[in-house]
Amino acid sequence: MVLSVHSGDAVSGWKNFLATLRTVKNGGPQVKIGMWTTTASILLSVAAVACAQGPENVDDPAVAKIGDEVITASELESLAGSSLVALRQQIYDTQVSKLEAEINQRLVQQAAAAEGLTEGEYLRKRIDEMVGEPDEVEIAKLMSQYRSQLADDDVQARAQIIQALVQREKQQRSQELRKVLFAEAGVEILLVPPRVEVAIADGTPARGPEDAPIVMIEYTDFQCPFCTRVQPTLDALMKRYDGQIRHVFKNLPLPMHAEAQLAGAASLCAQDQGKFWEYHDWLFANQRTLNRDSMVAKAGEFGMDVEVFTGCIDRGTYLATVRADMAEANSFGITGTPGFLINGRVLTGAQPIEQFEAIIDQELERRGIDVPPKQAAAEATN
Repeated sequence: MVLSVHSGDAVSGWKNFLATLRTVKNGGPQVKIGMWTTTASILLSVAAVACAQGPENVDDPAVAKIGDEVITASELESLAGSSLVALRQQIYDTQVSKLEAEINQRLVQQAAAAEGLTEGEYLRKRIDEMVGEPDEVEIAKLMSQYRSQLADDDVQARAQIIQALVQREKQQRSQELRKVLFAEAGVEILLVPPRVEVAIADGTPARGPEDAPIVMIEYTDFQCPFCTRVQPTLDALMKRYDGQIRHVFKNLPLPMHAEAQLAGAASLCAQDQGKFWEYHDWLFANQRTLNRDSMVAKAGEFGMDVEVFTGCIDRGTYLATVRADMAEANSFGITGTPGFLINGRVLTGAQPIEQFEAIIDQELERRGIDVPPKQAAAEATN
């Protein structure tokens, strides 16, 4: 299996700008490197124990013994499955990050040598010298927007804004240069990403073609503000990758949200009457005021049979389904919302659209499918 490299998209959005601004204010970048050596050692140790068992029980080797009693690899997977999914993803992400950094450094060195420049001269030419003066309108706008987080002195505050804008553009140009160098060199990464297999039962709410090359399963909570925040991103993805994504909905109501479990069951009652997505949108839009009576009343406004709908939620017809979704998500480490599986690859949180696009583009390219132009996403949000 071959995956085309995607070198992390350029820094985008004002959240990233604010992070840059804070870095400037605090005197420069600070890097923290997560430690995963212990995790890798644990996984390798388990593998070593399994290999040491010899040819017997090849399909399900023993990983421990208690006298004559054996604990098998499948039992260990059941016990630690949710943790292992996250650890495997962490290891994969670290490996890809290190590979991309190494490949980028080698390509920069080669490109610099081809132009008769040192590495530093090449980067100054391709990045630093390409950075223009920040726009005065943007400076004034950001001065106003972030004034409370800047130096008290206006001159110093302005300098902080300019420095942050210059750093942001350098980061963007660095990412753009990396993409060009990777594309010209035909870079491929041969690592296989960890995946989770999930069954999708008949009747599960979904939109997009059944045979779409991308299956994106969303685990969500109708009273979670972050789940609401990510909905425009999902809509934009469906528009950009028109016909290429099957978006599957599953419930993951959190304990602190009193009406979330009932709302999840009610959405499935609406699915029975062909009104899931309309009802889904209304639930998110009104998440702070949800209760049984408002859910029933809205069902009538959407043209549903209120008696049937009321019976469905009062009997708890779909509470077991909601709880099964919860257990499923928890089994592979998704315990907060929103959480996603994109062709079995775990993505958690209300991530920027670039995080979704990076995985989707890799999955399309892995199947030899052309990736739609990125500007389509911008048009989709208009």
